[in-house]
Amino acid sequence: MINFLDRVNLSYAISAGMFTDIGAPASSADLIAGIASALFFVAYALPQVFTTLRINKVGVRKIFAVAFTAWGIITIATGFVQNVPEVYALRFILGLAEAPFYAGVMFFMGIWFIESERGVANSFFNAAIPVAGIFGGLISGEIFLVYGNNPGWRYLFVIEGILAVVSVAILWVVLTDFPEQAKWMSKQERDALQGDLDLEEKNKPIKVSWKEALMQPDVILLTVVYFLGVTALYGYSIWLPSIIKSFAHVHAAEASFLSDIPYIVAAIALIFILRYSDRKGDRKRLTAIIFFIAFIGLSLSAFTISNAVVSFIFFTISAIGIFTFLPVFWNIPQESLTRESSAASIGLINGLGNLGGAVGPIVVGGLETVTHSFVAGVYGMAVFAGLAGVLVLFVKHSR
Repeated sequence: MINFLDRVNLSYAISAGMFTDIGAPASSADLIAGIASALFFVAYALPQVFTTLRINKVGVRKIFAVAFTAWGIITIATGFVQNVPEVYALRFILGLAEAPFYAGVMFFMGIWFIESERGVANSFFNAAIPVAGIFGGLISGEIFLVYGNNPGWRYLFVIEGILAVVSVAILWVVLTDFPEQAKWMSKQERDALQGDLDLEEKNKPIKVSWKEALMQPDVILLTVVYFLGVTALYGYSIWLPSIIKSFAHVHAAEASFLSDIPYIVAAIALIFILRYSDRKGDRKRLTAIIFFIAFIGLSLSAFTISNAVVSFIFFTISAIGIFTFLPVFWNIPQESLTRESSAASIGLINGLGNLGGAVGPIVVGGLETVTHSFVAGVYGMAVFAGLAGVLVLFVKHSR
């Protein structure tokens, strides 16, 4: 939750006029904001494979403690920026600081949960993304009501950065790096879990070295699918308050509160979808269906823009597809690749795929700058989601 808050708090600051406050021309502020968001993901992609391989060796606690501390301090510093170059620099460094986290957790889930449990485990973790959106809307909306748009957006970064620093103590106490180190389980329980995981490892369809795994057709295809899905996801989440503000003609605080509704719907849907996924085990087709829900919802939202209520309903439905593909999707590499090759491949898929987080905000912000409307950007997100749904059906090794 804290991780996603510190990625998308920029979206609430954008709708509150952050970039014009620090000197960006009003005519190009949305494009500049899109570039600032994109720089995060460019840096985020760089160390992915190697940080995940390192987590395979030393575990998550040490690496996450450094990462959480760094990105908390960077987020706090963002509350004090005075110009656009400072935002660009901090967003780039934030991408480096957050790089180990998401792929590290996906790998962590793969070595702690057996196949029949992993989908639900992934779903509860990924449910933190829409739940973070709910809290983000409430926190930012309340801050903007109390302090106004400026300095409200500055307080937003400071408060959420402090949460990241405080969370270091929690993760250090709570997390255990590997099952064999779990003192809170009996030896019999550790042996039983490890036996199940070893058997699953033995039966995985792709058994190659981590370097060879990076060249597997399925890994390359999954990287492309993830790129397309993430492009839609961050085009949606970064611009969500601004799109609602534009479509519904409301103020920044109201847009922040309204942006909770898509996140709430997505969070509820996610749990049901993942329980169905674990029961039926059809990861590939379900992932495709989820992407098609996003495609249909976004397309109809843009098409019905003349009716704000109907458009918002379809925009909310699209959130089911936008946010619930993640945990279903990640079951595919977790279940098909052995431990070390899984670590490297998850890092590659997450790193290169998250470059979509650079493309999505720039595409939506750039189209808005050119057309003076978010309609074209919403159609663009629909296209990315639809293509992802088609391509995932071509993955070979998947339940």
